[in-house]
Amino acid sequence: MKTQILNYWLYLYLGCIYLVPLFYILRLNNSDTRFMLRKLFFPLEYIIQVKVEKGLSYSTATRLIHILVWCVSILGLVGASIPLVMLNEPLQKHTALLVFITYYCMVAPMAHWFQPHANISTKTK
Repeated sequence: MKTQILNYWLYLYLGCIYLVPLFYILRLNNSDTRFMLRKLFFPLEYIIQVKVEKGLSYSTATRLIHILVWCVSILGLVGASIPLVMLNEPLQKHTALLVFITYYCMVAPMAHWFQPHANISTKTK
């Protein structure tokens, strides 16, 4: 019973870092089509990208923020595993979800390191 409840916790955690931002992006209906698949695979990072670009006026500090987000997102595994450790649940029972959360939290910021700024437009000849 405890294992199932903690599995639900991990699914809820995963939903909060993926599904909630995805529904937010889908409701925005903005015309930003830069790297559409990356936007749909990593919606939380896309929201961070947009907010940082607006807050920093599209400066190059946006890339530095994503590098810092990468360092902080590694701690995402800690947030997911706190209830497991507190309730003395063996982590081996939840290996698949924990590994998925870990790699998702590590790959998502790296996917946005080289995304172009929103105000860059291509010149047509």
